[in-house]
Amino acid sequence: MTVPNPVGRPLVELAGVSKAYGDVVALHDADLVVRRGELLAIVGPSGSGKSTMLNIMGTLDRPTAGLVRIDGHDVSRLSDRELSALRAGTIGFVFQQFHLAPGVPALDSVADGLLYSGRPRGERRRLAERALRRVGLGHRLRHEPHQLSGGEKQRVAIARAVLGDPPLLLADEPTGALDSRSGTVVLELLHELHESGTAVVVITHDRDIAASLPREVQVKDGRIEHDSAAREATSMPLVPQEAVG
Repeated sequence: MTVPNPVGRPLVELAGVSKAYGDVVALHDADLVVRRGELLAIVGPSGSGKSTMLNIMGTLDRPTAGLVRIDGHDVSRLSDRELSALRAGTIGFVFQQFHLAPGVPALDSVADGLLYSGRPRGERRRLAERALRRVGLGHRLRHEPHQLSGGEKQRVAIARAVLGDPPLLLADEPTGALDSRSGTVVLELLHELHESGTAVVVITHDRDIAASLPREVQVKDGRIEHDSAAREATSMPLVPQEAVG
């Protein structure tokens, strides 16, 4: 039996985080800690604030109030360039829609994730092939999107997301566009990535999916209503900036 890597130090820290769009408060006073190697679900109905939380955790949006720390870095202190570099090296994103360009083989769709890394084309393709084999698509390297099933397309998207071995994977409704069988395969893959040491956060409205994961964070009306690991997650203080090496 494979035993997941032990949970490590904080990777994502939200303290008193709120986000308002005009008079609408999408997220209110959220406290959340995600540690290295964790697997958890953030679950809630449409409009609950879970997507806002994902955007803030992924540094795609800045909070109106509160502290956001990613891998020890206070994001409010980072320039846009520094924030982009942190995001590129730390976070992989998987969305409900696959975002694969028509006519582009799987190998190149994944390799293009390193297009601005400065790596030569041969190295990008070699790393892309390794990532595709990691998700079980070594036999689909030359296949274009129209030749792939929905589940295979999502696995290509996951391969692209984990290409640089980011410690954090944010998966936004990763099974939402899939049939139940393909969805099961994708969830099994996310479990495998977790077992290899990646922290995986699944954003979902599906309570069955959330209940199947080791930790469940329930969000409603912009507030965290329940966190199955709340006591453990809040038992340690935020890591001081100077302590991060």
